[in-house]
Formats: sequence, C-alpha cells, structure tokens
Amino acid sequence: MPRRDADAMCLQSRLAFEAMRGQRSTSREVKTVAQAVLLTSFITEAGHGLLDLSLVKEAERRILALLDRGAASGDWTVPEAMLDLLPSVINEHDRQLREVRLGVVTAAVERLERMIVSALAQRTDTDV
Repeated sequence: MPRRDADAMCLQSRLAFEAMRGQRSTSREVKTVAQAVLLTSFITEAGHGLLDLSLVKEAERRILALLDRGAASGDWTVPEAMLDLLPSVINEHDRQLREVRLGVVTAAVERLERMIVSALAQRTDTDV
C-alpha cells in the first residue's frame, strides 16, 4: 500500500481512538475504530498478524457490542477495559497497513465492505 494511503488510514483510526479514550466519541469514531479492528482481524486470520488471534477477536467482540449498544441507546461511552485492549490492536493495524502485501489488505477491505452491505441489508429487512 502506498505510504501516503497507509498513513491516512492510520491517522483516522488513531484520531478516532483518541476521541474514544477521552470519552468524546460518537458513532463515527466508534465505526472508524471498528473498521480498523475488523481489518486487523481479517488480516490476522489470513496469517499476517503478530498479535494472538484470540486477543484480536476479543477486541472485535467488544467493539461490535459497543456499536450495537450505541446504536440502540445513543451511549458511546467506552468501557475502560476496552480502552486497555485497543492500543495493541490499533498498533497492529498500523503495522499491517505498512508491511502486509497490498493484495492481502485489499482482500480484507473487500471482505469488510461485503460485511457492511450485508449488515445494512439485514437492518433494512427487519425495518420492513
């Protein structure tokens, strides 16, 4: 991935995480961090992670639960335990964007996009 693109993605996730750490996050910041966590998970599953997959999956489980809770209640307060877990995943996300082959990152992004489309379709189906 071109360095400039990787830097831009890393900056977005870091700024969003800092908003979460300062308890100033909205759905936008939580979604940005969730995307970083999911991409990290997918790339790690593909064999390009330095973190234990169980740690990444725990971060994934927690951030998705926060998204669900926030969407239902409007409360985007981040539990302290999640704030302790996320820095290592965000650091791994940054490393992966800079060091993993572009094809692997592209496949992970495409998987994330399919997941988002599926989730939106399910939400639309239940609203009908």
